[in-house]
Amino acid sequence: MKRTFAVLLAVAALSAPLTACSKSKPVTGTVVSKDTDYECKTKRKGTKKTRTCHTEYELNVRTKGGSEEEVDVSSSAYALCTEGAAYPKCSSR
Repeated sequence: MKRTFAVLLAVAALSAPLTACSKSKPVTGTVVSKDTDYECKTKRKGTKKTRTCHTEYELNVRTKGGSEEEVDVSSSAYALCTEGAAYPKCSSR
């Protein structure tokens, strides 16, 4: 029982920094460019291999401070937001 608790506590302690980094603050600014990435992953289970692919949609947004941020968006937001548009306002038309 003590060993199980110790393992669970160690896993929680190691995964806490990872969850803290995944939450990002909302970005507002002007869309300066758009990009798509086509990614594939192969998973192996025993002797079987399965391959899954998807497209990631990204907008590069220049903030009021002048820095550029890369924002992952849905395909519909990618289609709605053109270069020079105000983000996130353009994604919710």
